[in-house]
Formats: sequence, C-alpha cells, structure tokens
Amino acid sequence: MSRTARIICVLICVFVAVEFARGQTRNKPLPAEQSEFEPNDDDYGFKGAQRPSDAVLDALLKTPEADEMREQLEKLDREDLRSLFGVVKVHLRDLNETDEVVIGKDPMSGADNDWFWIVRDMGDHAQVLLFASGNGIDLLKTRTNGYKDIESYWGSAAGDAIYHLYRYDGMVYKLAWEHKRKFDVR
Repeated sequence: MSRTARIICVLICVFVAVEFARGQTRNKPLPAEQSEFEPNDDDYGFKGAQRPSDAVLDALLKTPEADEMREQLEKLDREDLRSLFGVVKVHLRDLNETDEVVIGKDPMSGADNDWFWIVRDMGDHAQVLLFASGNGIDLLKTRTNGYKDIESYWGSAAGDAIYHLYRYDGMVYKLAWEHKRKFDVR
C-alpha cells in the first residue's frame, strides 16, 4: 500500500472514530426528571415549582392568553405578575437546552382546566413553544425532530375525556391529534 493510501486510510479511521464518539455523546440519555405535570396544593401548582425569570415572564406576557387577560393584568406590578406562574425546568431535547413547563394561576388559568406553557429559556430571552389547557400534561418518551412529544388531557365529572398530542415541528409544538372518549364514572 502506498504512503498516500495509508494516510487516506488513517484519516478515514480517525473521521469514523470522531463521528462515532460525537454520536455517543449526542444520544446520551437525559437524567431522570419529572415528566408528569398536574396541579397540586403547592404554592405554584407543581411540586418544586419556582417563579419565572424575567425573560420567561416577558415571553408569557406576550402570549394571546395574556392579551385576553390584559385588563386584569394591567392592575398588577411585576412581582404580582411573576407570582401568577409556576415553573419547573426540564430538558425536551438534550442537556444543552433548558426548557420549562409553566402553569398559570388565576387569572392566567381556565375555569375548569389549567393553563400550561412550554417555554425554551435562553437566558436573556425566552420563546413559548406550546400553550395547552387541561387537567395536566405529560412529557412523553417518544420524540419528533429530536424533541419529546407532549400530551395534554382534560376530563369532566360527567365522564368525558379529551387527549391532545403535540409534536415539535422544528420551531414550535403543533397539535398532531385529538382523541375524545367517554369513561364510566360509577
């Protein structure tokens, strides 16, 4: 084998080894973290929830839901506005991105359901990736475009249930399907 062929062979082997190592790092499993979110009796609605950062609060206050409540929100100072939300940090793709599940408190909540937002926190600014309402949301193990799929659900005392599945489209989460069903309440 000529010297040039050996150099090419070594370079190919190095390239393959580097790509294999990058793939192993990229596919490293995420640490176990909360994946089911239902309101409870804690101050902010979720166990261990915190108040949102300035960037996350600003993003939440620019949503259509905040616009609907504008008249009530205008009466509140910044800290009162911050107290309307509970935030839990999660990782929807990998450890390099911090995402947050946010729950709203009255008036940033529904009459018979809760309001949830999924927010990407980039430090100095944030982006709302999803708004969903219901009794709770679950971050699923399945993925679309590298991001965990999300399911919201709502049930009534009359036995109605509605499930929504959201998938990441590369920019935000979009509704993939809705499933309605009746269950026996006896």
